[in-house]
Amino acid sequence: MKSLVIIGPPGSGKDTQIGEIAKYVDFELISGGDIVRKLSEKNEKFRKIMDDGGLIDDTVILAEVEKQLDDIEGSKGIVFDGYPRTLHQAEELNELLLHHNRILDKAIYIALEEAQIVNRLSRRVICSLCGHNLVHGAEKCSECGGRAVRRHDDEPAVIIKRVQTFLENTLPLVNYYCNKGMLVEVDGNQSIAAVARDIKGRIADVI
Repeated sequence: MKSLVIIGPPGSGKDTQIGEIAKYVDFELISGGDIVRKLSEKNEKFRKIMDDGGLIDDTVILAEVEKQLDDIEGSKGIVFDGYPRTLHQAEELNELLLHHNRILDKAIYIALEEAQIVNRLSRRVICSLCGHNLVHGAEKCSECGGRAVRRHDDEPAVIIKRVQTFLENTLPLVNYYCNKGMLVEVDGNQSIAAVARDIKGRIADVI
């Protein structure tokens, strides 16, 4: 497998679909969300930006992405999740990959309408201990027994800000990758299995 980017609005099920891809492909994951969360644990300023649904400075994120790329063998496939989120980051990633003798092969876009995004996020709960997404209505995590809580960035006011941030900053990536002939768009308003089937069929030539 080569290098893929997976793009989708908050609540589109990117984490779930990455798990589905992992069932038939061995790859390294570079997660922009994980990078941001680790940074926010160490820095109050970054945590405030994340809680408000904003984006941390490109230079900071790029440096963390480069550190992870340095540790990945050249023969190993990569999936980028939550990065890039802007056109500027996309250009930076292209240059960074070239420096590592790589190119980006496909950009998977899980499409959802705004009303569907808000509905999903307003119902989402996670484990208070391990952070795993839980089934709507669950009171405890089946993995560790932690209680179900709503994420800080899934509060109604923050959901609206997150959707606006995606539409303004990240959605232009769809046109960017489409113009490059790299875009794989799937309907995110399907069952998990149907979305996974669509993705697998569309990336068969690079896995």
